[in-house]
Formats: sequence, structure tokens, C-alpha cells
Amino acid sequence: MNRRAVIIALLLAASAAPEPAASQKRPIDPFIGVHYGVPLKWSVALAVTLPAGSGTGGAFIAAEPGIGGWRASAGYFRITSTLGSGYAARASFLHTRSRAWRAPTDATFIGAEMQYMPAFMLGLRAGVFARLNNPSRRKGLFTVDLSFLL
Repeated sequence: MNRRAVIIALLLAASAAPEPAASQKRPIDPFIGVHYGVPLKWSVALAVTLPAGSGTGGAFIAAEPGIGGWRASAGYFRITSTLGSGYAARASFLHTRSRAWRAPTDATFIGAEMQYMPAFMLGLRAGVFARLNNPSRRKGLFTVDLSFLL
């Protein structure tokens, strides 16, 4: 599965969401996250919120290139305080390259992730993934990283 197909699938899934009432619509807002951890090492998440949702939460889609591979995600986030506390849950495709950290090279995974930010949009993300290609070898992957949203 190539990167372009994953991004197109995420965009199509996002466009299938029901249309909210005019008074509940929110603008599409971009945001950036910087991550460090297993398996991508350093990565930058480029995301946009979807029009549905309130001012403190909603659905998003993200593309995340990194040193050890790339990730594409769709999920839901919620900001719970004015100090930048919050959480996010997402479904992700993950593909590793030769510089992946503690993961097989050229492997594709699908999984779920949770991200918790106790304050100032700084937090921890953890995920569990199942391998899609060559499952006879290492079948699963646990990911963890530090995150900072800008």
C-alpha cells in the first residue's frame, strides 16, 4: 500500500462524515506536532481539523513523515483546559524504513494510538499495531513517543 493511497483513503473517510448544523460548524484549522520516539525517531505531524466539532475538540486527519518512516492518522482530539491539557485517540497506518528504531525495515502496520497531554500541549503518545505485510515475521509493534503540539 503506498502513501498516496493511504492519504486518499483518509480524505474519503473524512468527507463521508455527516454535515453538522450551520451553527455548529467550525473552520478547518491546521496544526503541527513534533514527536520523538519508537519507531520513527524524530517526526513532524501535519494535521487539519475537520469542520465538525466544537471549539475545544473534534475530528482530525494527519500525515507524519519521520526519520524512520511515515504515519497517516485519523482521530479525535479534546482540549480540556486553558493550560493546554487534553487527549487524542486515533487510528493509524505506519510504514517503517531502514532507519526505523526498534522495528523491522519496510514493514506496514495498522493500529490504534492514545495521546495524553497533561499541560502546555506537551505529552506522551502510545500505540499498538498489527503488521499488514509479511505477518509470519514480527506480527505486532508497540509504539511510544514524546509529543509537543504547536
